[in-house]
Amino acid sequence: MSNNRLQDKILRTFVLQGLLIGVAVILGILLTNWLLSHFLVQEALERETAHYWQLVEEDPSVQLSNSLNLRGYLFPRDQAKFPWQMEAGIADGYHEVHADVFNSLYVSSRGDQRMFLFFNRSGVESLISLYGLVPLAVVLSLLYLVLWFSYLRARRAVSPTIELARIMKTLPEEKGASDLTDLLPPSLDTEVAMLVDAIEHYRSRIARFVDRERAFTRDASHELRTPITVIAMSAELLAAKEELSDQDSKLVDRIQRACHDMQELIDAFLALSREQDGGLRTEPVDICDLAARELEGITSLAEQKGIAVELECGTCPSVHANKRVVSILVGNLIRNAVNYTDRGQVSVKIGETRVQVIDSGRGISEEKLASIYEPHVRGGEHSRAGYGVGLAIVKRLCEQNGWRISLASEEGTGTTATLSFA
Repeated sequence: MSNNRLQDKILRTFVLQGLLIGVAVILGILLTNWLLSHFLVQEALERETAHYWQLVEEDPSVQLSNSLNLRGYLFPRDQAKFPWQMEAGIADGYHEVHADVFNSLYVSSRGDQRMFLFFNRSGVESLISLYGLVPLAVVLSLLYLVLWFSYLRARRAVSPTIELARIMKTLPEEKGASDLTDLLPPSLDTEVAMLVDAIEHYRSRIARFVDRERAFTRDASHELRTPITVIAMSAELLAAKEELSDQDSKLVDRIQRACHDMQELIDAFLALSREQDGGLRTEPVDICDLAARELEGITSLAEQKGIAVELECGTCPSVHANKRVVSILVGNLIRNAVNYTDRGQVSVKIGETRVQVIDSGRGISEEKLASIYEPHVRGGEHSRAGYGVGLAIVKRLCEQNGWRISLASEEGTGTTATLSFA
């Protein structure tokens, strides 16, 4: 994983700047040395040649220079003393040659005379390099000192932001008695102080929202459980009567079972709204048995619509989860399939790690399918009011438990809903 820390980015930026500045200065010095060692020598030889021609005009027998770095010859007068072989027809002007220690030559002609000035450029290059390295070292040292000082200033400037990020990473979810300003240095930059104030403002808003949601779920839980308890007690009293017929006993049994399921459903919704892991009791759940019970509850509606409902259990899978949560998921998919199918059949296929609900209903368009998990989105323009808790909450329940829900549909053909527990 790449390193994206702000402090490291600043360090890398300054290091890169230092390298680029160093390369630029070194290239500049080398280029300057090359220009000086060539064009400066050429200019100097041109001037020396003009000076010697003036001396020769005044005194044709004057001897040209014969020093350590400069040596001159005048042809044809000094041709016999010329110690090197020179190519015939060499043009006037500056040339680079290899004649003992001499590596620069300037040729000039006047009338039938030619002047050859040889120069040892190596000494000049050494001096230029020597005196070029000294300012180079000074300039680079100053530049790197400025860069280091700038880096320290930049790191100091962003240190409150880095500290704020570290604190936010370890900050508890609930807003406590201490604020962020108590955990940060007292002197903050204006921008960082504004950021801290904005974070504190949003933390306060979120804390109020959480308190309001908890109060609502607590009150709603109490208000929902009260009538359910009354219904359950009444059903229990009815079940105790001996004069009930078999048909009435079945109805009372269905009421009691519905009350029990409603109680578990409330617990599931409370855990979902609080988004707390481990809020519900888990146990091994037989998917085939659970799907059969859900189909039993929807059989009457399917018969009224003339829809054939079938259950295929290839294996007998078991998942460790809250039974009512799984029942909510499977039941919602089955009821949606029956509700949005006008003719044909609804098939529930249970595999080792998944449940598939396949219907021959009206299907869902691609546009609707892309947003089907959003709240208040239905599969068609003329959809009836659906049963269950809706696909938006189904998806949230799946995400909370680490499961996956997917829909594949073709408009006018049908829909396949797949619930995967793996």
